[in-house]
Amino acid sequence: MHKLKVTLLASSVVLAATLLSACGSNQSSSTSTKKLKAGNFDVAYQNPDKAIKGGNLKVAYQSDSPMKAQWLSGLSNDATFATMSGPGGGQDGLFFTDSGFKFIKGGAADVALDKESKTATITLRKDLKWSDGSEVTAKDYEFTYETIANPAYGSDRWTDSLANIVGLSDYHAGKAKTISGITFPDGENGKVIKVQFKEMKPGMTQSGNGYFLETVAPYQYLKDVAPKDLASSPKTTTKPLVTGPFKPENVVAGESIKYVPNPYYWGKKPKLNSITYEVVSTAKSVAALSSSKYDFINGMVSSQYKQVKNLKGYKVLGQQAMAISLMYYNLGHYDAKNSINVQDRKTPLQDQNVRQAIGYARNVAEVANKFSNGLSTPANSLIPPIFKQFTSSSVKGYEKQDLDKANKLLDEDGWKLNKSTGYREKDGKELSLVYAARVGDANAETIAQNYIQQWKKIGVKVSLYNGKLMEFNSWVDHMTTPPGANDWDITDGSWSLASEPSQQDLFSASAPYNFGHFNDSEITKDLNDIDSAKSENPTYRKAAFVKYQEDMNKKAYVVPTNFSLSYTPVNKRVVGMTLDYGAMDTWSEIGVSSAKLATK
Repeated sequence: MHKLKVTLLASSVVLAATLLSACGSNQSSSTSTKKLKAGNFDVAYQNPDKAIKGGNLKVAYQSDSPMKAQWLSGLSNDATFATMSGPGGGQDGLFFTDSGFKFIKGGAADVALDKESKTATITLRKDLKWSDGSEVTAKDYEFTYETIANPAYGSDRWTDSLANIVGLSDYHAGKAKTISGITFPDGENGKVIKVQFKEMKPGMTQSGNGYFLETVAPYQYLKDVAPKDLASSPKTTTKPLVTGPFKPENVVAGESIKYVPNPYYWGKKPKLNSITYEVVSTAKSVAALSSSKYDFINGMVSSQYKQVKNLKGYKVLGQQAMAISLMYYNLGHYDAKNSINVQDRKTPLQDQNVRQAIGYARNVAEVANKFSNGLSTPANSLIPPIFKQFTSSSVKGYEKQDLDKANKLLDEDGWKLNKSTGYREKDGKELSLVYAARVGDANAETIAQNYIQQWKKIGVKVSLYNGKLMEFNSWVDHMTTPPGANDWDITDGSWSLASEPSQQDLFSASAPYNFGHFNDSEITKDLNDIDSAKSENPTYRKAAFVKYQEDMNKKAYVVPTNFSLSYTPVNKRVVGMTLDYGAMDTWSEIGVSSAKLATK
């Protein structure tokens, strides 16, 4: 069930979304019977009835944007599809982890780290096959690196972390035709891969560390597709090969996936005959549950909780979300040729005082109290509380609105209030900014307009991008297409995070996901310190994380917004449902106790 990589959540500022609410990995292990709690929620549903043989599970993901099917992990960045791909293997994750996200043996592959030789040896299971019966090979694992590191494929997942693999930077820059640091002891068609690193990192024992990949891609099936066409090819969108317990029988673009059991799956055979996974809009999701249309819905927002918490026939489960919502400032552009963020945009936001003032002006606590039904709390930093070993209550961010402080910061910076207009000016220019807010639940517009009003209180003039909220997929394209757009100043993002909390993939100097394109030597040093050899010591690593959080809050290149509890209403006919991060085989274990959904 663990998270393999960071992905974008389609939810708006206040969110309660689970990425892999029914376990998105293709791994297999025993499900814990211990009764786990998250806040007041049970993490698992203990159905007293046994599963019948077969049955069709009916599932949905709540989104107001179409599903963007992309079965290659290196070319996908959407949490909606990452969740919906779960029964097929979660975009083909390889490794088992425990509930703390540390690698353990027994998955589709095992990984062995050797500090002295600075290597990771990945050994694929001998019986690991693709859904057409062909073998998963060493080359399939290496090919995933090619799809990310070769710019011709158009992936936006290249980071400084991957540059730690010997030869991968040269391959990325076009200086080498192969990756010298990835070798095959048993040949390309074998089951063993050796990855050579420049340095060993403390997070390498943890899934989602970013220093080596955790997925495979079917090279033989895809090798004849031109790199520029791979992301749009039916072989990666509607007719993929997968390794999970189920395989997609029918993919309807933007709408749904019909799954049937994968006869070549290496692990425990699934109990269900099929799974139907659909996209449902925010406006229709509560009514769909009320009419018992779905067994569960992923990604429901916190504002809907009161409407579903007492629905007949359903049990609401919850979990601490591995997610963060935050506000970005547009400070530069992404130089794709050199894989670097360049902080060169001419904007008042280059000034730290202005960025801090805009952060302090937001009333995030009031918004959370009004719209989240107790499921969201103002974030004091960029590291969610689920990673408690790396957080500290001493870190102070922008949780509390402070208009006096915001006004003082702008005064100190020379922004004078024009009493006739109500807005601040400096050097003859008005402090006017564009807010690229996104479509979300029914409250998204209200929340965006609320923040615009709060900013007006400190004399900052803010208007919506093109006068309206942006549709999610359009917003993603606008933010992730290099070099980046110059027509917005502020935006909100929500990330489902990797299960290793280092944030190189989000905020390093080379990260394409660094939407604001800031590039700061001190933050780079902080990120590198978190992943340095010294951080093998847990006490040192915590101190490094705390310093990083304090520096990010001070510099305010991005401003934390909310942490959240996620929740999932589950029909009472479902058997084997859990949100436990340590459960590896839920898609094989899950079943139904009757042919019809429960109504009471």
